[in-house]
Amino acid sequence: MVMRVRQREIVEVPFTLPDGRVLVHPGLVVSSDELQDVEDGLIYVLLISSKNHHPGYTIKIENEWLSKPMSRQSYFITHIMGMYRVEEVMAQKNCFIKERYFDGIIDKIVNSIFG
Repeated sequence: MVMRVRQREIVEVPFTLPDGRVLVHPGLVVSSDELQDVEDGLIYVLLISSKNHHPGYTIKIENEWLSKPMSRQSYFITHIMGMYRVEEVMAQKNCFIKERYFDGIIDKIVNSIFG
């Protein structure tokens, strides 16, 4: 059982997709570490997919952005994010996005959803 995750960590969670299907997918923890403490394990996770269906809403993940490379080409899907409890995390990937790339991803999320 997962007890804690970190901002910028890649985890696996059961995403509810726009068509209503629920699929286990990797995702990037975008919420602050402190939110887990304040809200009893609450986290926000951004969808990662190997499919680039809506290129205006994706960011191609470059291997040099990560602490360890992904097994195949993947994308941050900047308009699909889920709210979870830490105990819903199905797996931790022991992989993090490097801090210097994180702010650009957050900016794209804000523009995709609110822009």
